[in-house]
Amino acid sequence: MMKLVVLALFLATAYSEAIKCFQKEGDEVVDKVCADAGATKCKGPAFTFAEGFSDYAFGCGECASGEAGCIDCEGASCNKVEELGKEYECTNYEWNADDTKFVANEAMTKCKSKASTDQNLCNKPGAEAKAEADFTKVNVGCGPCEVPAQKTAEKCAETNSAVSMTALLLPLIAAIYALF
Repeated sequence: MMKLVVLALFLATAYSEAIKCFQKEGDEVVDKVCADAGATKCKGPAFTFAEGFSDYAFGCGECASGEAGCIDCEGASCNKVEELGKEYECTNYEWNADDTKFVANEAMTKCKSKASTDQNLCNKPGAEAKAEADFTKVNVGCGPCEVPAQKTAEKCAETNSAVSMTALLLPLIAAIYALF
């Protein structure tokens, strides 16, 4: 019986196929079997709301420890090619020590999105962010809050970029209306 178990394990490993990952081939990215039969992960460019996708090449295997711009995933073809979505804008908040509160910068931050999502989120100080240490700014105001405890404690708030634009446009419209 033990011989059959050993034989089955040997055959299973001998005939196991390598996983498929999206890989860079010339100027194209194609889904093909990894040359390394032992590969269990795929890798590709990382995404940030401030910069979009990095220039890291698609491939097989895991990212080296601390490798910038690389993200890996478990399983076959998990590193799918994604397209950039529409660019949007968020308000960037800075701590003003004189006024002891967060203040919105006049210049809006340009943010990147993925085409696969329609949520263009911005992060900003929440109603309970009353000290500089209360709010951790992420991606210059682009994307969701990344510290769950701050979101729960209302020290970080998420807004849709369209709402952010409305908040800036309404006072402008009121000022123009008052002039005429």
